[in-house]
Amino acid sequence: MSWVVIIAVGVGSFAFRLAPLLVFQRVELSERGDRMIRDAGTAAIAALIALSAHQSATGHATLPTLLAMAAGVVLAARGASIFLLLVCGGAIYAASVVTMNALAR
Repeated sequence: MSWVVIIAVGVGSFAFRLAPLLVFQRVELSERGDRMIRDAGTAAIAALIALSAHQSATGHATLPTLLAMAAGVVLAARGASIFLLLVCGGAIYAASVVTMNALAR
């Protein structure tokens, strides 16, 4: 049964990604339409990050999550690469969790 679900998810994902390519090959977007969807991918990723941060910032992980998010926002505003954002945010999160655990003892 699990293989059926895996195959169905794969086919659904493929169709979801292929449909806009087929539709927009035939439909020309206006300048206004292009401006409206230009940042849709970035907005979707930002929404996923915000939701993930909201869910992980519970209990003792609130301060590390906020510190990592603050560093990510500052680096992103300065034009840093996504790799640098991930490395710095992860390092700050890990260091602050270790520090908080050491101080709690």
